[in-house]
Amino acid sequence: MSNLVYALEDAAQPGVYGAAGTEGPGVTISEHRPESMLQLGAWPDTQASFEALLASTLNLSVPSRPGLASVSSEGSLLVIAPGRYLLVSDKPGITQQLSGQIDADQGVVTDLSHARAGIRMTGRNAADVLRKGFAIDLDIRKFPVHSVAQTTFHHIGLTLHRTDETTFELFIFRGFALSFWEALTDAALEYGYQVAGAGQ
Repeated sequence: MSNLVYALEDAAQPGVYGAAGTEGPGVTISEHRPESMLQLGAWPDTQASFEALLASTLNLSVPSRPGLASVSSEGSLLVIAPGRYLLVSDKPGITQQLSGQIDADQGVVTDLSHARAGIRMTGRNAADVLRKGFAIDLDIRKFPVHSVAQTTFHHIGLTLHRTDETTFELFIFRGFALSFWEALTDAALEYGYQVAGAGQ
């Protein structure tokens, strides 16, 4: 693991909070601490070759349009706009690897690891909690697994990735991480929530 300083290290204290019923907490929330978060960008005339390089390096198929993600053992590649990607990876050295492969004529690599905070939320009521703040339809038929959205939760901007039917990963600007954590956990009180250790 890198030597990053994590925005939610003090706030994300393990325990069970809120109105957990007989079935236990409806959601589990943890601070997500990937090794790297990189924003990648291609130029309009290099997008095809750029995506071919990403596909080869990351051992995945680059999604065909924004709003989708592809996942491999190398990381999760989220397409956030045409020719713009967010890579979330636990692979050591991935930043240096891609920076060495991508030159300025082909695209750009921007390390956002210090600039973003990650949160993972999972459980039977995860979508119910998020619906309290998002103006998007999180029904599994409308927002299926590996869907991606750039949206807001109570005016706090973030990137949302649904990793399975009941699990979401959220990436927030670091400066808003604590305010977002407070809003998210307040919304979860109704269902009861468990804070798990980082990375769980």
